[in-house]
Amino acid sequence: MSKLHVTKFEETKQAPILVLLHGWGSSSKIWQLCLNDLCKNFQVWCIDLPGHGENHSIAWDESVEQGLSLLANTLPENCSIVGWSLGGLCAQLFLQRFPHRVNNLMLIASTPKFIASKNWPNGMSAETLKKFSLNFKHSPQQAIKQFHILQTLHGASSKKIMHSLEYAAMHQPLKNITWGLRWLNNIDLRSSDNAQHAHIHIMQGEKDQVSSMHAAEDTAKIWDNVSLHKIVDAGHVPFLSHPKVFIENVKLMMQEN
Repeated sequence: MSKLHVTKFEETKQAPILVLLHGWGSSSKIWQLCLNDLCKNFQVWCIDLPGHGENHSIAWDESVEQGLSLLANTLPENCSIVGWSLGGLCAQLFLQRFPHRVNNLMLIASTPKFIASKNWPNGMSAETLKKFSLNFKHSPQQAIKQFHILQTLHGASSKKIMHSLEYAAMHQPLKNITWGLRWLNNIDLRSSDNAQHAHIHIMQGEKDQVSSMHAAEDTAKIWDNVSLHKIVDAGHVPFLSHPKVFIENVKLMMQEN
């Protein structure tokens, strides 16, 4: 089985390993503005998800099972994970399958179920995601631009974040990333026992238009071992709009080891 491409920053050799998983339509480049501070305290592994970044042409069947195998072959035997959006969903799946390999987990704008349902009213509507998926199929570049705008809507530092979103997606083929939309539509991890295996930190932008604050609050209600960090004036990318808050939250999480 193949491994995913990893960019490793290991200036602090004896430090704990922190794995960063980006969101849909992005790449590991999205973390660039945070790396200087993170690398002072941790070994940082930036993973490109399948179909994204340096893994844009990796061969796989797009199943959850093979996606987990790729992560298992790539991640260290012991680490802490920060997962943003789709990367957070991947991190939740990995924790569920390999709880002994994850010390701590931080979810940024990520919940166990993305799509709204009768008993999960604060997710994104299935119709909205369906329309976006159709738009992406017919006009992927335009859909990505619209998605970037949605991620910055109503939040602080929108110009800076837009530049980072565009940079992370630059020169990236888009034909192999539709699996992420299917995963977001289909996966429901609410009944998992993830919170029993690791203390889960949720960092959520108050004004997020992709994954709502209410959905994050619902997650904190159904899982016991969760700390919810509400970021005022932040949208879907709070680690870029409020980098100092993000770094401090990561340090506090890592101190729990």
